[in-house]
Amino acid sequence: MTNAGDREKTQPVPDSGCTKSDVEHLFGKCILRFQAFELLMKAIVAQHRVSGSNAQPKDALTRQVDDTQRKTMGLLVGDMMTSFLVPEGQEGLSDETVELSGSSFTILQQIVLPPDEFARIEAEHRDLVALRNSLVHHFLEEHDLRSEAGCHGARQALVAALDRVTRAYNDLSGLALENAAARKAMAELLATPVMRDWIVSGQPPWPHTTIVQALHNASTALAACDWTSVDAAAEWIAAHYPDESPKDYGCRTWRQVIHDSGLFELQRREADGRRHAWYRPSVQKPVPN
Repeated sequence: MTNAGDREKTQPVPDSGCTKSDVEHLFGKCILRFQAFELLMKAIVAQHRVSGSNAQPKDALTRQVDDTQRKTMGLLVGDMMTSFLVPEGQEGLSDETVELSGSSFTILQQIVLPPDEFARIEAEHRDLVALRNSLVHHFLEEHDLRSEAGCHGARQALVAALDRVTRAYNDLSGLALENAAARKAMAELLATPVMRDWIVSGQPPWPHTTIVQALHNASTALAACDWTSVDAAAEWIAAHYPDESPKDYGCRTWRQVIHDSGLFELQRREADGRRHAWYRPSVQKPVPN
């Protein structure tokens, strides 16, 4: 049983009217939330991809940050939806290249989404750009703040806009946390000796490469008496890792990858008047999980 005081607390508070001052306060809050959303996008876009010279890696990040700071919200959404968030099948570096003298590097972080999810997020962000532009450039054209009815309509529009940008900001914050965790993991990886050797000498970080993992998995799938035919492994990898190729690692053949990585034993056998290469993972240098 409830008393009169309890009933009074649970009853919805009636709308006591809306003034121009109320609308202005809510408008400012809405614009500030859009700016926070835009700043978060700038942080993600500026750091998810960096290309530069090995001799001056910090300069590359500085240029990227400076370039991003000058971009509008619409350009930021375009960058984010074509490079950081990508649909399945379009991950990886784009065809565009940056002309750099000497040795160079590119670090890319991406979140790959199912096509339907990508399309939904892209549409939402495009709508947010249109909403933000409408608020900044056309709000007074669309709402007459000289009347109480006009103020009511403006308030309803702002409440809806604030709710949309707040939800988008919260969702983007989750992606930013994932991005930060990935950057931390990347920083720890770059601090390892094998990665430092890669940056300084150009030697691939073999234990961390996909091609070595593919060779390891091919050996597990095909090995007979511990040894695997290099030709058979190449066919298996072509079926299971179609994007992997020795040339992407500066090698001419699969035998060169096996030899240069230092993670496998390699031998040649005579059969049918020809010499065939066989390999097996090195016991001393196992491929890490």
